[in-house]
Amino acid sequence: MLGRTSQKQPCHEQPRSSATAEQMALSRAIESRKPQGERICWDPLAERFLRRRYKFLMLARPLRDAVEKLIEGMFAGHHYYVIARTRYIDDFLLEQLTHEPGQLVILGAGYDSRASRFAERLRNVAVFEVDHPATSRAKQGKVGSAAGADVNYVPVDFNVERLADRLREAGYRDSARTVFLWEGVTPYLPRPAIDDVLRFVASSSGRGSAILFDYILRSVVEGTCEMRGARTEFTKMQRTSEPLVSGFAEGQIGPYLVERGFGDVVDIGADELKRRYFAAAAAARYVKPWWRIVHAAVTPATAHSTSRE
Repeated sequence: MLGRTSQKQPCHEQPRSSATAEQMALSRAIESRKPQGERICWDPLAERFLRRRYKFLMLARPLRDAVEKLIEGMFAGHHYYVIARTRYIDDFLLEQLTHEPGQLVILGAGYDSRASRFAERLRNVAVFEVDHPATSRAKQGKVGSAAGADVNYVPVDFNVERLADRLREAGYRDSARTVFLWEGVTPYLPRPAIDDVLRFVASSSGRGSAILFDYILRSVVEGTCEMRGARTEFTKMQRTSEPLVSGFAEGQIGPYLVERGFGDVVDIGADELKRRYFAAAAAARYVKPWWRIVHAAVTPATAHSTSRE
């Protein structure tokens, strides 16, 4: 559902920013309007990325609740997954920042606002936001003076450019401890493209680097997933310019990452997200279980240990 990555092949020819980046911002905006004790995530910038018709829907709680129900009716478990994922990644980033990384790379950044929301914590961190040129331009125009931390926008057209080249041109250092966030991207990429990104992360980042991304189960792409809402989401997305193309078999992601130079793999799904964030409301909130989140550390054997001049 998220077509906001510069690596995602169907986006290469898009003349405009990804529509799904706005859809993710809509869910974050709805949740951020809730009272502090009720909301799961907080993204006060999310509304900046919405078109006027969506901003109108933010004005009253009954309208917002109706939109939330509509989203759930169209894509079961999607809205609650998006807000839980946002919170989990926020928590992961804050924990990683306690280890004082030198760089943060947000791949397929879309309308990610973490550079603004965590600007104080990112004062000494070089931030790179990578995305398709159309989405990157739209993002910069909408975020305006709220940009917060200094951000190196790295527009990449993968028809003619390489991620490594564009990042290094923007000041990326291979030897620095780096946090990579890759949110809502891999299901839209062919497996070789996923391999390419992971190869770069494993070989071109410093000791202590880490990556987080989410993925879907392979059974969704194969059409055999029986989880509620999975076939509906797959069918609807195949009719768009952002189809689901890649997934991983249950239990496969750990060995897959270890083979590619990563360790300390943590793989979580809907049950853990509900336990962490929804508590008493968990029974009433369906978090789609065919999307999962994984993070891992770059192992010392593969980490880049010397500066690239």
